[in-house]
This record gives sequence, structure tokens and C-alpha cells, in this order.
Amino acid sequence: MPSDAQLRKALFVSILLFLGISGILIFINPQKPAYALQHGVNTPIVGLEMAFTPYEVWNILGDPQTAQGQNIRAAFEKGVYVDFAYIFTYSLCYLLLTWLLLRRHGVAWGWLLVAAILVVATAAADVLENLALFRILDTGTEALVDLYIDQLIVFTRLKWLLLGVQGLPAAVLLRREMRRGPSFILTAAFAFGALGVMKQFAPEIMTLFLAFFWVYLFVKLLPLKNQWWA
Repeated sequence: MPSDAQLRKALFVSILLFLGISGILIFINPQKPAYALQHGVNTPIVGLEMAFTPYEVWNILGDPQTAQGQNIRAAFEKGVYVDFAYIFTYSLCYLLLTWLLLRRHGVAWGWLLVAAILVVATAAADVLENLALFRILDTGTEALVDLYIDQLIVFTRLKWLLLGVQGLPAAVLLRREMRRGPSFILTAAFAFGALGVMKQFAPEIMTLFLAFFWVYLFVKLLPLKNQWWA
């Protein structure tokens, strides 16, 4: 059984990897759509994931018969491959964070099992979303996107919802410690993840909350800051 110090170190390393892969994804994924993004959406990757129709997908990917369309698809495909490592690291971050907090509060171990199930369910939804993206990126016409758009809609929205849910145990335990700031951030992330079931722009706001949380936690886990976790 790892000690609290070992868990803190593992969490620190997992957050470092998570932030590093996040930076790689920002660099790899296209910064602009071929034609247009949905109203309120600012990043092509979120626009692609949150698309409701083949028309919205095609506005982002463009025509595969053009150099622009091919370059956009190639960039997205690289991003999807890297995303598998991203899934692993953010899953590890949530699991280790929840484990550390549960140990510190003496909460029943059954809650760690619940947290682990949520983490695995989120990762599974994200993997299925990636498989749908691969199929969509391989399509040659807008009509063929319709074959996979339902899979993308279901698993993308399930992923964002579960991503918010799996942060709630940590939000509750942090609030017990009167750490209202981090608790609020995770709760707000859950709210926008739930809103993302209908609103295409919501995951972008959720991502901003989560990015701030993990950077904040990374700083607090620096060697000179470990008293925050004592």
C-alpha cells in the first residue's frame, strides 16, 4: 500500500505528464476550421467533437479532395492518436487525487471503487469517441459522415458529462477542508460538462476551469508546497 508521500509524488508526476500532453495537443490540432465553427465555439477540436450534423463536421474538415482538407484531417488524426495518452494521464490524475483525499479523510474504501469506476467509464467513452473520429476523418463525402455522427454525439457528450462527475468526490472532500476555491472550480467544471449535453460551447468553458485547477494543484504539489497536503 503506497504512503501519502508516494501518492503525492505519483500525482505530481501524472499532472506534469498531463499538462505536457495538453500542450502537445494544442500544438498538433488545427487552429482554424476549413470554413466555419458553430456559434459560440472557438476551437476546431471542440467544434468537431461537439458537432450535431454532418454539415457542421464538413465546415470544420473541409473537402478531402483539397490540400487544406487533407492537412486538417492529417492534423486531427495525429491529435486523436496523442489523445489516447491524454486519456490515460487525466484518468490517472483523477484517480490519484481522489485516492489521496479519501485516505486523508478516512473515507470508506468503497468510495475509491466508485471513483475508479467513474474514471474507467469516462476513459471508455473517450476511447469510443476517438474511434468515431477516426471513422469520420476517413470519410470522403459529407453524406458518409452521417453513418458515424450518432456515435460521436453520444460518446462525446457522455465523456464530458462523466469528466465532470468524476471530479465531484474530490470537490466534496476539498470543501470539507475549507478549500472552497478548488472545490468550486471542480463543481463549476461539472456544471459546464452537464451543460455540454446540449450546448456546444460549454466544454470549452469546462476545459478552462479544469486547466486552471490542474495547474493550481501542480503548483501546490511542488516540493516546497507539500505542507498544503500535510
